[in-house]
Amino acid sequence: MSVTALRRLLDDPVDVPRQPLISVIVPAYNAASFLPAMLESVISQTEPRWECIVVDDDSSDETHALATQYQRDDDRIRATRTAHGGSSHARNRGFRLISASSRYVSFMDSDDVWLAHALETLLSRLERDERLIGSHGLAEFIDAAGRPIAPGTYSEAGRNRLGVAGHRLVRWPLDRPTSFGVLINGNVLFPPGLLLARRRAYELAGPFDEALAGPEDWDMLIRLSRFGDLDFVDEVILQYRRHDANQGAQPTTPKQAWLVRCIAFHSPENSAQQRDIARRGWRAYQLSMAGEGLRFAREALAAGEVATAASRALRVPVYAWRYARGYPLPRAKREPLVW
Repeated sequence: MSVTALRRLLDDPVDVPRQPLISVIVPAYNAASFLPAMLESVISQTEPRWECIVVDDDSSDETHALATQYQRDDDRIRATRTAHGGSSHARNRGFRLISASSRYVSFMDSDDVWLAHALETLLSRLERDERLIGSHGLAEFIDAAGRPIAPGTYSEAGRNRLGVAGHRLVRWPLDRPTSFGVLINGNVLFPPGLLLARRRAYELAGPFDEALAGPEDWDMLIRLSRFGDLDFVDEVILQYRRHDANQGAQPTTPKQAWLVRCIAFHSPENSAQQRDIARRGWRAYQLSMAGEGLRFAREALAAGEVATAASRALRVPVYAWRYARGYPLPRAKREPLVW
């Protein structure tokens, strides 16, 4: 008997609404080792109005069997399978299966763990302000056994959001939401379970780009932010598991990250204001990198590392040229993504 089934026998009956308000979509590939802990964290949420759709991406282990067992024990959980196509394919498949009543969506990785108040905290922010299209919190690292790794390190990194202010990149105040002007400069929101967003925003943004390998989360965040801001919750709501097999541990290639930056900058979906923000952010980043290059060159020269100093200094004209040009190359484009 699973932990969930045992809880149903021992706990007092709880009147859980039958129509879900929140859809939790979980792409899962060979996730049998960590899927139970993730599902237990969903079941333990203080906000009960959810459904959880586990999309098995054609695993070769017991992932689907485990998800099916949880489905039998709790009818808010649904298990489905799809041909192997990667996490974006599985997320898109799950989104197309959410209930008609659902108004909010979160994409939870199969090896991460929510704290019990996560959904309640994020939902309360969205219900308080209809102008927000999402809300997100912070995470801390845990290892394969669930033990903390470097407590405080990852949550502090999540607070370090850089946004466009005038013609500079500045550390974004904690009381300001995460906006297009923050996300166009880099992904400050990972893993995806940190975010709860309105279903309508995802419908407008379109599906995850299945052609991207690694930065598809950042790409989606930029697209969402075109429709509104994401409220920032300065609170840890998730444990981000780091282990040898997790996809999040695989670094995004610089080429893929650069492609996302180019697509976002040149997108015809940007408003005039967003085009101006992107341009100012691009130039502010080049100035920052040029200044950093000169600083490193001076430090290397003072240490007698002439070759290193010369290498750093030779990068400065590149940043100056990019600043003068005012946009990233190539002028990458893609066909509109539709559900």
